[in-house]
Amino acid sequence: MSSKKSFVPPSARTVALCYIRQSYTRNPDDMDSPERQKANIQALCDRYGWTPEWYIDADGHKSGRDIRNRTGWLELENRLDDPDVAALVPNDLSRMHRKSWRIGQLLDRLDESEVRLVFAAPGKEALDASTPMGRLVITFMALQDESYANDISERAKESADFRKKQGKTMGLPPFGTTRDEDGYLIPDSEGAWLLTDGRFEAGDPDDPPETGAIWRSYYECALYMLTLYVETDIGYEKIAYKLNDEGWPFCDRSGVPRPPDREDVRRVLGAWPEYGGVVMGEKAKDRRAYEEEFDLDEFPFLPDRAVYDIDLLRAVAQRKRGRSRQPADHGVNRKTYPYALSNITYCSHCLQRAEEQNDPRLKSTLGGMTSKKGELRYRHKAGVSCGVTNRSVPCADVEADLGRLLHLLEVPPEWLPHMTELAIQSDLVHKPDKGDKDPEKEKQQAIALCNRRIDAAVILFKEGRIDYDEYRDTVGRNEREIAHWQARTTDMEKIALELGMCMDIISNMARMWDTASPEDRQGMAHNLFDYLTYDLDTRRITDFRLKPWADRFLILRARLYDGDPVMVPDDDPGDDEFEGEEKENAGLQDLHTEMPHRGLEPLFPP
Repeated sequence: MSSKKSFVPPSARTVALCYIRQSYTRNPDDMDSPERQKANIQALCDRYGWTPEWYIDADGHKSGRDIRNRTGWLELENRLDDPDVAALVPNDLSRMHRKSWRIGQLLDRLDESEVRLVFAAPGKEALDASTPMGRLVITFMALQDESYANDISERAKESADFRKKQGKTMGLPPFGTTRDEDGYLIPDSEGAWLLTDGRFEAGDPDDPPETGAIWRSYYECALYMLTLYVETDIGYEKIAYKLNDEGWPFCDRSGVPRPPDREDVRRVLGAWPEYGGVVMGEKAKDRRAYEEEFDLDEFPFLPDRAVYDIDLLRAVAQRKRGRSRQPADHGVNRKTYPYALSNITYCSHCLQRAEEQNDPRLKSTLGGMTSKKGELRYRHKAGVSCGVTNRSVPCADVEADLGRLLHLLEVPPEWLPHMTELAIQSDLVHKPDKGDKDPEKEKQQAIALCNRRIDAAVILFKEGRIDYDEYRDTVGRNEREIAHWQARTTDMEKIALELGMCMDIISNMARMWDTASPEDRQGMAHNLFDYLTYDLDTRRITDFRLKPWADRFLILRARLYDGDPVMVPDDDPGDDEFEGEEKENAGLQDLHTEMPHRGLEPLFPP
């Protein structure tokens, strides 16, 4: 078998993978560098006539020394080998990696994929990674970038150690505090207004946004958490519920107020040493109370730097140690249950509240739990109040509803030609410029042209006008192009194949769902559904969206179900499952009454 890659016409390579990275983004307004990079890259793509495809890592800390937390770069790497990719376009070399060995691997991969590397920064476009001199220059620049990153890292570590020795915390200050001019913690004067509709709004304590709004201080909120933990017998989760019920705010890393949850309470209670002026060697989440060996009665709090009462903080530490228990080590937990719908099922009440307040952070997914009686259940996120009264539901009930939904998504095989026809009509409407082109005719013309080139090469070779190497290259190139065109299916064939595969997959899932193992159910659900929403009070699925590969199938199925003119007539008058009738929002027959579907609308547009 030949090792040469399949021929790809140059005209097919029109996409430029455009990468943008910012090492550290402090807030949504800190986007000067990404905007500058994007402007440079867009200008370069316009000059070359490439279609830019953007991959951006500019949220929080995105170091060039690693790739694990750079989702944009990982997605880009998955596209490098695709035949439509012409070039990789970053602003400069350091935006991709600050490790020289990673740059070397990338250059080798780009050579194998026949993808160009072009830099968009002014003065950098002339670097040509395809030449030995260009690779030498790029390698030298990569070594400089790595050395610079290592130097910055060492300086940052030295600075952190020095600040800790002075009793100054690093990173974000604990909730309810801020730093003074010398870097020490002091009470935070910031807070949020609790509006009459239950929302929080940041602002000035002397300037209420509306009549009846109540000012809530972050400092007082943290103090209330500490006090509740000491003076009551409730834990993190119930403290969070109480704070939600009474309208106390928490603020995220960007300073935006939101309702607190269980993890927020844990963070505040875990920061008791810092509130007392002491900087520990580990983060609060890494400190385990049952491993502490120091005497809490003699703990060296610093009253001059403490932001809360020392006795209160000592009581918090003693109660945490008293409640802390070292978990028994039973080795590998082989009894962990794979909940099929965990992490893809949203609480419908939380989702409704998030949409009303236009705040995606208020969404929450259901997780799995085992009750004290050993019953498997799906449970609402701990510490979050959204108005739902029933906080858990048996696992069997939710998964049985999903099984009924899968059966409702099935369609008879005889619907396939009509769904294919609808898809073709839809493509012609959205792409009218392709309506005059016959894909089969275009295919035959291209193959005939390649055959004429081969015949011409044979004649020229016989007459001695070209040598054998040129003849072999011409014949081989045209034979590969013929194979490319012969392997290409028409739009009708491709759509019919895709829809047929979707129908088979959904039918198989519906047939196997009731008897499948928990692991298989989990795989099937996560492969088919992008998300589901569930109402814990009414115990029913209220909304869903399929993965992109199956979303088109659902839209076409809904059009037929809604009484499209080409719909197959109902063969069984007694069976109204597929009977055409008017539905709202291209809906499907619900598990109980009616379930609206979002079509291509995401939960929250980016």
